[in-house]
Amino acid sequence: MAVNQQSAEELITLIFRLQRQLRCVAQKSSDPRGPGTALQGVMRVIGDHGEIRATELAKKLGIGTAGLSRHISELVELGYVCRRPHPEDRRAYLISLTPAGTQTVSDEMRRRGALLQHMLEDWTDEDAISANESLTKLTETLQRTIRAMKPGPHQMPIPAGENTK
Repeated sequence: MAVNQQSAEELITLIFRLQRQLRCVAQKSSDPRGPGTALQGVMRVIGDHGEIRATELAKKLGIGTAGLSRHISELVELGYVCRRPHPEDRRAYLISLTPAGTQTVSDEMRRRGALLQHMLEDWTDEDAISANESLTKLTETLQRTIRAMKPGPHQMPIPAGENTK
Protein backbone atom coordinates (compact mmCIF):
# COMPACT_ATOMS: atom_id res chain seq x y z
CA MET A 1 0.00 0.00 0.00
CA ALA A 2 1.30 3.45 -0.89
CA VAL A 3 2.20 6.03 1.72
CA ASN A 4 -0.72 8.36 2.45
CA GLN A 5 -0.47 12.15 1.96
CA GLN A 6 -0.24 13.01 5.66
CA SER A 7 2.56 10.49 6.24
CA ALA A 8 4.45 11.83 3.20
CA GLU A 9 4.17 15.40 4.46
CA GLU A 10 5.27 14.41 7.98
CA LEU A 11 8.24 12.55 6.49
CA ILE A 12 9.25 15.62 4.47
CA THR A 13 9.09 17.75 7.63
CA LEU A 14 11.23 15.24 9.52
CA ILE A 15 13.77 15.03 6.69
CA PHE A 16 14.17 18.82 6.67
CA ARG A 17 14.61 18.81 10.46
CA LEU A 18 17.19 16.02 10.13
CA GLN A 19 19.08 17.97 7.44
CA ARG A 20 19.28 21.03 9.71
CA GLN A 21 20.53 18.95 12.63
CA LEU A 22 23.11 17.16 10.48
CA ARG A 23 24.42 20.54 9.31
CA CYS A 24 24.82 21.49 12.97
CA VAL A 25 26.69 18.24 13.67
CA ALA A 26 28.95 18.90 10.68
CA GLN A 27 29.67 22.46 11.80
CA LYS A 28 30.32 21.51 15.42
CA SER A 29 32.69 18.70 14.48
CA SER A 30 34.58 20.45 11.68
CA ASP A 31 38.22 21.35 11.95
CA PRO A 32 38.26 25.14 11.49
CA ARG A 33 41.62 24.83 9.72
CA GLY A 34 40.19 22.50 7.08
CA PRO A 35 37.74 22.94 4.22
CA GLY A 36 34.20 24.07 5.02
CA THR A 37 31.24 21.72 5.04
CA ALA A 38 30.29 22.40 1.40
CA LEU A 39 33.78 21.52 0.19
CA GLN A 40 33.82 18.47 2.46
CA GLY A 41 30.62 17.27 0.79
CA VAL A 42 32.26 17.58 -2.63
CA MET A 43 35.31 15.71 -1.35
CA ARG A 44 33.18 12.90 0.10
CA VAL A 45 31.48 12.27 -3.23
CA ILE A 46 34.83 12.30 -5.03
CA GLY A 47 36.21 9.88 -2.44
CA ASP A 48 33.23 7.56 -2.90
CA HIS A 49 34.03 7.27 -6.61
CA GLY A 50 37.83 7.30 -6.61
CA GLU A 51 38.07 9.26 -9.85
CA ILE A 52 35.10 10.96 -11.47
CA ARG A 53 34.30 13.22 -14.42
CA ALA A 54 33.42 16.78 -13.47
CA THR A 55 30.04 16.59 -15.24
CA GLU A 56 29.13 13.38 -13.41
CA LEU A 57 30.22 14.90 -10.10
CA ALA A 58 28.06 17.99 -10.70
CA LYS A 59 25.08 15.75 -11.43
CA LYS A 60 25.63 13.68 -8.27
CA LEU A 61 25.91 16.84 -6.18
CA GLY A 62 22.89 18.46 -7.84
CA ILE A 63 24.80 21.63 -8.71
CA GLY A 64 25.76 23.38 -11.93
CA THR A 65 29.12 22.96 -13.58
CA ALA A 66 30.06 26.62 -12.90
CA GLY A 67 29.52 26.19 -9.15
CA LEU A 68 31.39 22.91 -9.19
CA SER A 69 34.27 24.49 -11.09
CA ARG A 70 34.71 27.07 -8.31
CA HIS A 71 34.68 24.31 -5.66
CA ILE A 72 37.17 22.20 -7.58
CA SER A 73 39.50 25.15 -8.18
CA GLU A 74 39.50 25.92 -4.47
CA LEU A 75 40.09 22.27 -3.54
CA VAL A 76 42.96 22.01 -6.05
CA GLU A 77 44.51 25.19 -4.65
CA LEU A 78 44.21 23.79 -1.10
CA GLY A 79 45.84 20.53 -2.21
CA TYR A 80 42.85 18.28 -1.48
CA VAL A 81 42.00 17.23 -5.05
CA CYS A 82 43.74 16.91 -8.36
CA ARG A 83 42.36 16.93 -11.86
CA ARG A 84 43.77 15.47 -15.00
CA PRO A 85 42.58 15.45 -18.60
CA HIS A 86 40.29 12.55 -19.45
CA PRO A 87 42.35 10.14 -21.59
CA GLU A 88 39.47 9.52 -24.02
CA ASP A 89 37.76 12.93 -24.04
CA ARG A 90 40.06 15.95 -24.22
CA ARG A 91 37.20 18.28 -23.24
CA ALA A 92 36.67 16.51 -19.91
CA TYR A 93 38.61 16.22 -16.68
CA LEU A 94 38.87 13.42 -14.16
CA ILE A 95 38.90 14.53 -10.55
CA SER A 96 40.27 12.57 -7.59
CA LEU A 97 41.36 13.15 -4.01
CA THR A 98 45.00 13.67 -3.19
CA PRO A 99 46.44 11.79 -0.21
CA ALA A 100 45.84 14.97 1.86
CA GLY A 101 42.23 15.03 0.66
CA THR A 102 41.71 11.38 1.54
CA GLN A 103 43.15 11.97 5.02
CA THR A 104 40.96 15.05 5.54
CA VAL A 105 37.78 13.17 4.58
CA SER A 106 38.77 10.32 6.90
CA ASP A 107 39.54 12.70 9.79
CA GLU A 108 36.25 14.56 9.34
CA MET A 109 34.28 11.32 9.29
CA ARG A 110 35.96 10.18 12.51
CA ARG A 111 35.23 13.54 14.19
CA ARG A 112 31.59 13.51 13.07
CA GLY A 113 31.20 9.87 14.05
CA ALA A 114 32.61 10.53 17.53
CA LEU A 115 30.31 13.52 18.03
CA LEU A 116 27.26 11.61 16.80
CA GLN A 117 28.19 8.66 19.00
CA HIS A 118 28.32 11.04 21.97
CA MET A 119 25.00 12.64 21.01
CA LEU A 120 23.34 9.22 20.71
CA GLU A 121 24.67 7.95 24.03
CA ASP A 122 21.17 6.89 25.14
CA TRP A 123 20.65 4.82 21.94
CA THR A 124 21.38 1.13 21.67
CA ASP A 125 23.20 -0.40 18.73
CA GLU A 126 19.82 -1.84 17.72
CA ASP A 127 18.35 1.70 17.60
CA ALA A 128 21.22 2.83 15.38
CA ILE A 129 20.92 -0.22 13.11
CA SER A 130 17.16 0.33 12.76
CA ALA A 131 17.66 4.01 11.87
CA ASN A 132 20.39 3.03 9.42
CA GLU A 133 18.12 0.51 7.71
CA SER A 134 15.24 3.01 7.42
CA LEU A 135 17.46 5.77 6.09
CA THR A 136 19.10 3.39 3.62
CA LYS A 137 15.71 2.24 2.32
CA LEU A 138 14.48 5.83 2.00
CA THR A 139 17.66 6.98 0.23
CA GLU A 140 17.70 4.06 -2.21
CA THR A 141 14.00 4.49 -3.01
CA LEU A 142 14.42 8.21 -3.68
CA GLN A 143 17.52 7.63 -5.83
CA ARG A 144 15.80 4.94 -7.88
CA THR A 145 12.67 7.06 -8.37
CA ILE A 146 14.60 10.22 -9.27
CA ARG A 147 16.67 8.35 -11.86
CA ALA A 148 13.48 7.04 -13.47
CA MET A 149 11.94 10.53 -13.77
CA LYS A 150 12.33 12.62 -16.89
CA PRO A 151 14.39 15.81 -16.50
CA GLY A 152 12.66 19.01 -15.46
CA PRO A 153 10.20 20.01 -12.77
CA HIS A 154 7.41 17.63 -11.91
CA GLN A 155 4.04 18.99 -10.95
CA MET A 156 2.04 16.49 -8.97
CA PRO A 157 -1.71 16.97 -8.70
CA ILE A 158 -2.98 18.29 -5.37
CA PRO A 159 -4.80 15.47 -3.58
CA ALA A 160 -8.59 15.64 -3.56
CA GLY A 161 -10.02 17.73 -0.76
CA GLU A 162 -7.03 20.06 -0.57
CA ASN A 163 -7.60 23.80 -0.75
CA THR A 164 -6.11 25.63 -3.70
CA LYS A 165 -5.33 29.32 -3.85
